[in-house]
Amino acid sequence: MQDTTWEKAPSLEPVPGVKISIIGNGMHASQCYIVIGPGAVVDWHAHPQEQMGTLISGAGELSTRERTVKAKPGAAWFLSPNEEHKFVTTGDEPAIIIETFAPARVDYVIKAK
Repeated sequence: MQDTTWEKAPSLEPVPGVKISIIGNGMHASQCYIVIGPGAVVDWHAHPQEQMGTLISGAGELSTRERTVKAKPGAAWFLSPNEEHKFVTTGDEPAIIIETFAPARVDYVIKAK
């Protein structure tokens, strides 16, 4: 068994205002605790992994090229591999998200400290 906490997990900051902590990582999937600060933007991008997430607290807008979802706590989503998307935090508090990626995010593991 592997165990950690959000505070102790290896983490990276891919863009200003965004911290990704790898709270679980295996051969087939990665699970991340993500904090996106107020006003921060994870701009348009795509990756080969499936992505499933749920917003724990805060608020934001998750957009694909086809639609935008105004996410509140409890909102959940699934993004297909290579589906372009972006996330913008709205409101005065950070958006806190738990996301799972499959296959594992080796790129995150390499960059995390």
